[in-house]
Amino acid sequence: MIFQTTILFAFFVQTPTSVGLEFQKAVEIGKRVAMVQHSLPLVNQVVLVPDEATYLDELSKWSPQARWPVLFDDDKFAPMFIRKFKPQQVWRRMSVGKPAEDFETYSQTVVAKAWGRTASTNVDFTDENVQPLGVVVTNKNDSARVAAVALAAGRGQTLHFVQDWGDANTQWSEQQTEQRMFEAARILRGSGKNISTITLCMQMSPLAHFSLAKENPVATTDLIGRDQHGNRFAWCGWIFGSKKQTAYMAACSLFLPRHNYWFCNTYPDSGAWQPFGIGNMEEVLPRFGITLTTTNCSLDSLYEVNVGGVTSDVVFFTSKGNQDFLELSDTKIAPTWLPILNTPAVLQFIHSWSLKKPTNRTTVGGTWLDRGVYAYAGSSHEPMLQAFVPPMEVMRRTMSLVPFLPASRWFTGQGAYSRPWRMNTIGDPLMLCGTNPVTNRKRVEAINREECTNLLQEAKVLLQQTKEIPSDESFAQAIEQVTLLGRDTVAVKLWQVAVQNKVAGARAAKASLPALFRTNASRDFFMAFTMLTKPNRYEQDMLWHLVTVLPDSTLPILIDNIRSVYACDDLRAIGSRIAKSRGNNAVLTIINNFLSKAIGRNERELKRMRKKYGG
Repeated sequence: MIFQTTILFAFFVQTPTSVGLEFQKAVEIGKRVAMVQHSLPLVNQVVLVPDEATYLDELSKWSPQARWPVLFDDDKFAPMFIRKFKPQQVWRRMSVGKPAEDFETYSQTVVAKAWGRTASTNVDFTDENVQPLGVVVTNKNDSARVAAVALAAGRGQTLHFVQDWGDANTQWSEQQTEQRMFEAARILRGSGKNISTITLCMQMSPLAHFSLAKENPVATTDLIGRDQHGNRFAWCGWIFGSKKQTAYMAACSLFLPRHNYWFCNTYPDSGAWQPFGIGNMEEVLPRFGITLTTTNCSLDSLYEVNVGGVTSDVVFFTSKGNQDFLELSDTKIAPTWLPILNTPAVLQFIHSWSLKKPTNRTTVGGTWLDRGVYAYAGSSHEPMLQAFVPPMEVMRRTMSLVPFLPASRWFTGQGAYSRPWRMNTIGDPLMLCGTNPVTNRKRVEAINREECTNLLQEAKVLLQQTKEIPSDESFAQAIEQVTLLGRDTVAVKLWQVAVQNKVAGARAAKASLPALFRTNASRDFFMAFTMLTKPNRYEQDMLWHLVTVLPDSTLPILIDNIRSVYACDDLRAIGSRIAKSRGNNAVLTIINNFLSKAIGRNERELKRMRKKYGG
């Protein structure tokens, strides 16, 4: 029954007259992933841990009879996940203490326990006819190693360790590329039959040089999984970042449903751009239990979307531009104006250069990842438009059970861009974006964990403290707790009570700000923002995303919080309001202050703006 709905897709979408072997192979992978997911009971709980040793210890409690999301305890990624997952219980564990000295051996044991083995340091997936779904590769000193263990244990994959593959900023030479392609091929050959995915969990460069490439550099994730002749034998996904972020990316891929889609299109419905439009998504997707929101993205429509943030599981976004700007249908914007994600998201971003420097939070790709994207198909160099698989074709493939990242690549023989090129795929290559029966996993009751803190019970105690000892501190603690549990409306009410009782201060304001933003409580948000001592980037981003609904009286605070890297875009949003209330010279003074340190597009746009206001 799980797979019957995928057959229906052919009735609604035009399909190729002949389906290639690679497509068939990708569908078979998706079927295997879906069957494994449905065979593993998902416990309706989330466990938060303070450190890596406790994280691995919690993963070791997984079994073929029960598994559940495990996340590091933080105020960013854990709340995002919980808001989407909506668990019956959230538990917090105390630290187990010192980590194991031999990480490689211990992590293999963790993977073995998740599949019902004990004391094995190398899971023999061939017994009981359990074949590994893929291979996961990491470096024992890399922070992303935690995601490697989770994905190997979660999906039933072999776990392998390699030496450092370099940093994010140094492109691979042809010799390094050849060595790493060969090493990946050797690992995959020795891991079993019918394996077609490799997940790299470690820092490395997004770009490499390959002797047979038509033009260098090309994407590293499009090389790993190919032989020396450039023929693909496996699809590659890449996870990197901090322990908190990579554990979050793994948990999202393993446990979240993906049923709410957003398509933001900036392209004209004509010429070469037309195939990258919405097609018949609006007609097709509801038949698969998927909700679709669409935006023909002008600056005004993006301003409207930005208010309160975006809650979409899968995002398709088309634009033109570079790593430091993107073009909407009517103008250019900075990465800072990309929507804030309220819940985790998968992204196909049709845009040049977005992943050239994915670790840099000021770039387009770096901004998306920092905001919570956990799977991302995008370009690390100028790819040409036709290098992207059109969104409608990606949809046709994913509804046929092709995992999202393989679905975002051209299959062998589908033109020049099916050869090694410039598309990078970040995330878990086995992650599905299919129909409701595929991605909706049956949940079982939460397990009582006496050794853990029950955060719901703790929240009730903290709420009581706000009544008994009303203070900035007591309200902040309660707001932080209910926000972590995904109860934004409760957080907003607590903030309002704190204000009424005249005890709201900087700590409660900081804790309240995200919930106030997500619930569009703009006046309460602005009051809380003014109490912050030194707003961070995320807090400033939320402020600016509410700019169109904030009154003119907020101009002084907006001026004080112009984000210097892309000051031109912030000034564009409020320039006319400043000129109206203070005159053109006030705008020119601000422009000149930022021009002294501006570079690139920011400098060019500020100079244009100076002419506009008479400078």
